[in-house]
Amino acid sequence: MASTSSNPSVSVAESHREHRFTLLGFKVDRQLLADFADTFKRLNVSAVTVCMGSGQRHGDRQINACVLPLRETAVAWLKQSAWFRPRRTVVYGIGGARAAKRFAGLGINALLKDGSQHSIQAAVEATHSLLLRGVGECGRVPIAIDVEINAQGRTLTGVTKNVGYGGLAVRLIRNVALPDVVTLNFTLPYAGSFSLVASPRWYSGSLAGLRFEPSSQEPVLKQWLHDYSLLGCSEV
Repeated sequence: MASTSSNPSVSVAESHREHRFTLLGFKVDRQLLADFADTFKRLNVSAVTVCMGSGQRHGDRQINACVLPLRETAVAWLKQSAWFRPRRTVVYGIGGARAAKRFAGLGINALLKDGSQHSIQAAVEATHSLLLRGVGECGRVPIAIDVEINAQGRTLTGVTKNVGYGGLAVRLIRNVALPDVVTLNFTLPYAGSFSLVASPRWYSGSLAGLRFEPSSQEPVLKQWLHDYSLLGCSEV
């Protein structure tokens, strides 16, 4: 995924081509894909959509992202697809927190509770900046993983919106105020388990932003972030 040049001679059409990507839907309604494309368009990202069912082939088109229900058959199909590239193909999974936990190893980048416009809007907002600018070494990877939060004797749970070198954003199962210091336990796909001390920095409804304290696991976390630096990119 190339970034837009600052050269004023670059045309609008060239700029839009750089922000174009292909989204494949497996066993999803065509209207859901149309809603994805419309939502991306409002954020200046042009999405070409491809709808597929069981037994169909996608052809030779480059696939940058896919949306699918989080079920055994659909996940198995994705893993067996020749075009699927872990840590490079953006994965939108339809399902709840339990499904996200069950298929955490897949690397789900955004979780949709259902096919509603609200769910699509949240998923697109979580990933559109990635598609425009890339992850970058100091950026955050959109990822939906289960997090256990130990907060002064209480144990809370949530699902992340993104994870970066310095912290993460997590959607809590219920709205609560966290203490000044908490311990986060989670497992990142392709990187293993983490136990990090963190402090809350902001709240937005059930979404909370937490900053990691210095840790011996920083090098592993930084490498994980680097491994996702081509997420959503087309072939070079």
